[in-house]
Amino acid sequence: MAPSAVQLPSDFGYVLGAAAFTGAVYLWQSFRVGAARRKYGVKYPKMYATGDDQDSNTFNCIQRSHQNSSETIGPVMVMQALLGLYHPITAASLGVAWAIGRIAYTIGYSSGDPSRIMYTIGYSSGDPAKRIPGFFVSFLCMVGLLCCGVIVGVQSVMQS
Repeated sequence: MAPSAVQLPSDFGYVLGAAAFTGAVYLWQSFRVGAARRKYGVKYPKMYATGDDQDSNTFNCIQRSHQNSSETIGPVMVMQALLGLYHPITAASLGVAWAIGRIAYTIGYSSGDPSRIMYTIGYSSGDPAKRIPGFFVSFLCMVGLLCCGVIVGVQSVMQS
């Protein structure tokens, strides 16, 4: 069987825009880790600060928020692109919401002020529990991408 050309939907540009936004969020996270390395004196190649002091904890929370995104960004981008071939607005919406969830996760994870769980900018005490709202947003979007992708895949197989 010869491969056939893929016709991109006219709204696929939204998927590309969502992917670019996700890339920008990921880059922002890496800049935060770099700034935290300088602030807390964590030299390469160390992944994490050692010790139980507040500065080590805060750096580790900032680093972990970026690493957690590294663990999930690949599958999210692939699922978004594949779903976007059939339902580009849904794929783009879930992709943008996932990235917004990652912003809330990152800010919440590196925040120490309970009154600013999702909106803290800067590096304060690093309370890991404050990552929960952003985690749920991004997790639900990832599950949504997966479920929609499975449904589209099954429909595609059944139609052929």
